[in-house]
Amino acid sequence: MQSGLLFGVFAAGLLCLGTAAGQQSNILTYPAEFFAQARPNTAYDMIGRLPGFVFDNGNTARGFAGTAGNVLIDGQRPTSKTDDLQSILTRIPASDVAQIQIVRGGAPGIDMQGQTVVANVVRKKEASTQVVTNFEDYIFTGDGHHIPIGSLQVTHHTGDSIYEGSISSLGNYDDSVGHGTHRFILFDPNHLPQITNQPARSTGEGFGGAITGAATIPLFGGQFKANLAFQDSPFDSSFAYYGPNQLVRDVSGNDNGELGLHWQGPLGGLELEALVLQRLSHLTDANSSDTSFDLVTHQPEHDRFTSSSDTSESIARETLRYSPSDRLTFEAGGEMALNTLHGHTQFTQNGTNIPLPTPNPHVQERRSEVFGQETWKIAPQWLLEAGARFEFSTISETGEVNLSRTFFYPKPRLMLTWTPDADTQVRARYENVVGQLDFNNFIATSNLSGTGVTAGNTGLRPDQHQQYEISYERHFWDKGAATISFMHEQISDVVDFVPVTDANGNVFDAPGNIGSGTNEKLSFSLNLPLDWIGLKNGILKAVNTLQWSRVPDPTTGQERVISGQRPQDIELRIRQDIESLSSTWSISYYNCWDEWYYRPDQLRHRRVIPPYLTAYWEWKPEPSLSLHFEIDNFVPFVYDDQFFNARTTRADVGLASFEEISIQSQPHLYIQIRKTFG
Repeated sequence: MQSGLLFGVFAAGLLCLGTAAGQQSNILTYPAEFFAQARPNTAYDMIGRLPGFVFDNGNTARGFAGTAGNVLIDGQRPTSKTDDLQSILTRIPASDVAQIQIVRGGAPGIDMQGQTVVANVVRKKEASTQVVTNFEDYIFTGDGHHIPIGSLQVTHHTGDSIYEGSISSLGNYDDSVGHGTHRFILFDPNHLPQITNQPARSTGEGFGGAITGAATIPLFGGQFKANLAFQDSPFDSSFAYYGPNQLVRDVSGNDNGELGLHWQGPLGGLELEALVLQRLSHLTDANSSDTSFDLVTHQPEHDRFTSSSDTSESIARETLRYSPSDRLTFEAGGEMALNTLHGHTQFTQNGTNIPLPTPNPHVQERRSEVFGQETWKIAPQWLLEAGARFEFSTISETGEVNLSRTFFYPKPRLMLTWTPDADTQVRARYENVVGQLDFNNFIATSNLSGTGVTAGNTGLRPDQHQQYEISYERHFWDKGAATISFMHEQISDVVDFVPVTDANGNVFDAPGNIGSGTNEKLSFSLNLPLDWIGLKNGILKAVNTLQWSRVPDPTTGQERVISGQRPQDIELRIRQDIESLSSTWSISYYNCWDEWYYRPDQLRHRRVIPPYLTAYWEWKPEPSLSLHFEIDNFVPFVYDDQFFNARTTRADVGLASFEEISIQSQPHLYIQIRKTFG
């Protein structure tokens, strides 16, 4: 019913007529004045108000190609990977933004970074210096714990040069913490249940810090940028059962450092873009479980799992562009990357070491890619983007296992865009998208409160997705927009869970390839101005995404969805700017999420039971001061985690045990005070 209502609202908006912000058929330009009524603080706030635009923060896969988000800054993708796109945009003051362009389906001279739609934040070139102080606090009303954070940032413009620096404290939190119940049912050989119910409590928080710096200067007729970042992100979580005393605790840490160098400028009749990037990371995890009475063995049990890993990533990339006319652009280049991982894992039960498959992996990946692309405006209403990337990689592992594998994948891409008028666009896309082997899948991990120890797997292959997508976009009423898209994927080498055996014959679950499958994705988005119902400067934003996949289950032989896929995501938000009060208010609804995980000997159902509701009020008593007050989760959701444990495999009839963890979350308040000087 929720989906049907949303679709009805979406369809009504889709049929509306109007005129969008103006302009070239594939580029919509929104000047700073378009956002003035909303009094945004940052470029990220402005991005959130673009009609029909859904922000994509990018991903953290290794390499530079294929990991970009969908926002450019001054026509360029940010070089940083440690510092995510949202954080970078949050540090750009709104007063520094001259305009934001939405490029739909591509345009000559614009690097779309593999996206169908990108936003380009164009900054002013006026001389200025700004200092921004920011304080935030997340206050949980149930138990009173809070997560205070703050930051100081400086931005200096002089001529064509920009200097930026920031220092921040970071706060991580789990919004599902609270009190609840733990239910455990043990089935005897005759399938008779022994039921245990216990009160439970969960906690989770972490405090860290970050330092960033960047400089952009004219150099050799082009533009040179250097950026430096360091980030420390620890996290401490616990899960306790009361009754037979049990405490599960997980303490993790993630330290990242990065240096990026980027130059773009003319080279003869061509344009050259070159970058180098170096990243270093250190990850630690200590997971422990202590109980005075185990519900299966009826004995005290003490489990310990520890892991640490050091990773490095070195990237060099070069791109050449040639535009013989304003209707045609050619692009070619290459990328080389060297990635390494050195890991160590250990697992003990009651002080006895339990051997793990490949407990000390040393992995090296050498990867290179060459690519070419053309963007051709065939006619005023038609644009064609065609290209291909060719990836060569060798992954080698030493230690307990000596193994080397070589991969080659062609990755063609074709997109055709039809823009009959400035308000309407239809896009069709074909692309072969190749996944990337996650280095974390080469090293064992643990979740002692649920899935236990997951082994690493050296035999993984990346999944490959043949994607076919069609999209329709319509702009109306100046701030209104509606988009509908459908994508079909044919997937090879689906990555899910498989059993692996160590040298001693012990069997563990591990990430592995389970065959081929399909996936369909249907997406709707709507920005609907609400002035017509009397809510002046009001906007309804609706996003609804549905997915359904099919893959053969290697354990049961039956079809099922891919582990971890969320079948539906819904977001509804009403926002109004009240100019006379220098204020904005908003209320939002999210449908939460629902996931199934299919391990060889366990079925896990993990979900957050809706609704998730938030509301905020933001007041700017003066242009340089912003006060934000928000209440999140004010109708507390329930976090529910169920484990169906088989006696041998899920193909067998009857369960060995069933476990359910149900936690009632708590509302939390969010307060932000932001002051700008200069």
